[in-house]
Amino acid sequence: MRRDDNIKSWWRWEDILLIIFLGCVLYLPGLYSISLFDRDEPRFAEAAREMYNSGNYIVPRFDGQLRPDKPPMIYWLMCGAYRVFGVSGGSARLPSAVFAIGTLLLVYWLAGARFGRVTGVVAAIMLAVSALFVVESRLATADSVLIFWTTLAMGLLWCAWESSAADEDGDAVHARISRLPVSPEAGTHDALNETALPEERSFGWPGALLFWFAIAMGVLTKGVTPLFVLASVVALSVAGGWSVRCHGYWQAHKPLGRLLRVPLVLYWGLADARWRWLGRLKAAVGLPLVLALLVPWFAAAWQQTHGKLIQMMLQQNVVERTTSGLQHHGFPPGFYLAVVWATFWPWSVLLVPAAYHVVRRAWGRTPIAFDERPYWFLLAWIVPSWILFELFVTKMVQYVLPLYIPLAIVCADAVVQSWHRLTDVLAAKWFGFARWVWSTIWLILAGVLVAFLWGRAGTGQHDLFVRGAMVAGSLVGVGVAGGISWNRPSWPYVTAITFTATLVLTSVLLLPSIPGLQLSREAGRRMLEFSQRGYKLAAAGYQEPTLVFYTGGDLPLYSSAAGLLEHVPFTHREASLPPGSIKYCVAVDRRVLAALKQRHIAYYVQDWFSGIKVAKGKPVRVTLITNVPVQPHLRDATMTATGVGR
Repeated sequence: MRRDDNIKSWWRWEDILLIIFLGCVLYLPGLYSISLFDRDEPRFAEAAREMYNSGNYIVPRFDGQLRPDKPPMIYWLMCGAYRVFGVSGGSARLPSAVFAIGTLLLVYWLAGARFGRVTGVVAAIMLAVSALFVVESRLATADSVLIFWTTLAMGLLWCAWESSAADEDGDAVHARISRLPVSPEAGTHDALNETALPEERSFGWPGALLFWFAIAMGVLTKGVTPLFVLASVVALSVAGGWSVRCHGYWQAHKPLGRLLRVPLVLYWGLADARWRWLGRLKAAVGLPLVLALLVPWFAAAWQQTHGKLIQMMLQQNVVERTTSGLQHHGFPPGFYLAVVWATFWPWSVLLVPAAYHVVRRAWGRTPIAFDERPYWFLLAWIVPSWILFELFVTKMVQYVLPLYIPLAIVCADAVVQSWHRLTDVLAAKWFGFARWVWSTIWLILAGVLVAFLWGRAGTGQHDLFVRGAMVAGSLVGVGVAGGISWNRPSWPYVTAITFTATLVLTSVLLLPSIPGLQLSREAGRRMLEFSQRGYKLAAAGYQEPTLVFYTGGDLPLYSSAAGLLEHVPFTHREASLPPGSIKYCVAVDRRVLAALKQRHIAYYVQDWFSGIKVAKGKPVRVTLITNVPVQPHLRDATMTATGVGR
C-alpha cells in the first residue's frame, strides 16, 4: 500500500516554528538574571569554567578537585557557550535550553509520524510546559542533554522495530494501518490522518549509524542511555514472542488461562523471543562506532589521572547509586509513582485515563481497528525502565524524566482521540469531577504564594509582593481558564498558553527579585572587590558551590573554625599579625563566627548578607571578615560590632 503522491507529508514548517518559539519563550527568559541554584548548577558551571580556563578538556575538576560526577559532554557544551557568550551562569544554562527545544522537535516527530500531526503538536506542547521538564530545561545540568540523546536513540529504535515488524507481519500490517478513522464532525479532511504509513518508514544504514551515535553521546553525557534502550529491547523482543501465542490460548482456555497466565507468559516470552529485528540496528558496525567515540576520552582520562577518575565514576555512579542511598537520596520503591503527580503537572490528571487508553489499544480491545504496535512500543519504553529505577536505591526526581516523553505522547493521543470520539477514557464522570480538583490546586498554589510574600511586604519589600501578586493572579488565570475549557479541544492549548505566561512572569519578574536567592552572587561580588585589592579569599561554614562560582573559583572551603585557623593566619585579640602576613577575606556563617568569638580571635567585619540556603531551604547569614583591618580607624567599631575587642 503506497500513499498517493498528492498527499503531502504530515509535518508542517509552521508547527516546527511554533514549537521552537514556545521553547524559546519558556526556557530563555531569566537565564542570566536568576542566580545559579545550589548545589548541582554551580558545580557543573564551575567545572566547565575550570576546563575552559585551563584548556584541559579531558578531566573535569571543581575547585581544583576531580569531579567524577559526570562524563565530559556537558562540560564541552558549556565551554562552547562560554566561548561564544562569555563565562556566566546564563551561558552555562544555554545547552540545557537548546537541547530541550531539540527534544520537543523529536517528540513532534515521534508522535506526529504515528498518531497524526495534531497529536505531535499536542504532545510537544504538553512536554514543553510539564513542571519538571521546564525546570531541568533551565538548569545548568546534564539532564536536558541526556534526555535529547535518549529520545533520539529511542526514536530510532522505534523505527527499526517498526520496520522489522512491518516486514514480518506482511498484509496484517495493512489491515491495521495507523491512520485514524475520519470522524463525522471532522469533515472530509482530517489532520489526524496525516501520518506516514508503516512501510514508508524504512530504516537503513543512516538510521542505524545515527542510533549508535546517539548511544555514544548519551554515555558521554550521563551514561544511562543504554539502560533505557536495553530495557525496551528486551521487553519488545520478549513481548513479540508471547503476544501471538497468548492471544489464541486465552480465548480457548479462559479458566485455565487465568491460572497459568504468569508461568506461560514467562515461558513463551523466553522461548519464543524475537531477536531478529535487532539486525536492523547493524550492531556489527554500530558497536565499534560506539567504542571509537568513547575509548579516546576514557583512555585520555585514565592516563591523566592514572585511572582514578574512571574508578571514582564507576564507584559513585554505578555501584553506590544502585545499591545505597547516595547523598541521602535513598527512597523505597514507589517513589517515582508518588511524585509524578507533581512533576508531570499540569498533565498528571491525564495519567490514569491515558494508561487505560494505551493498555486497551495495545491489547486491541477497541471496536475500531487500530495498529497496536505504537502502543506496544510506548509500553515497552515506559514500564521496564520505570520498574528498574524504582528498584534502584538512589532516587532523584529527574532520573525518570526521559520517560516523560512517552507519557506526553500517550496523554496527547488520548486527548486528541477523545476529541474525535475514538476513545471514551475522558468521558468518565470522575474525570468531569477532576476539573474542580485541578482548578482548586491552581487556586491553592496562588494562595500559598500570596501568603508567603505577605510577610515580606511587612519588611518593606513591597515591590517583591507586587511581583508575586502578579504571578499569583496568573496562577488563578490558569485554573479558571483551564476549568472553563476542560475536556474541550481548546483545553491543552489554553492551559499551555496561560501556564507559559505564569512561568515567564516567574522567571522575569519574581525569581530575580527575591533577595534571598542572590546571597552567593552578592557575597561573591563583594569578595571579588577584596581580591582586586590583594586579599586572598576563603570560606568557612558556608561552603555552597555557588560561592565558589561567583568568586571565580579556586576558593578554599573549610567546614569549621578549626580548619580555617589551621590554614588562614588569624591572631588572638592580644596579639598582632606579623608584618607581611597574607591578607584574607573570608565568608563565614553564624556557627563559625561564634566559634571565632569563643576563641577570642581578632577579626574585622566588612559586610554581611542574609538569604536562603537553597539546597536545604533554610535561612542563612554570611559575614565577610578580614584578618587585617581594611581601614585602621574602623578597627574598634568593627570588632565591637562582632563582640570582639581588645
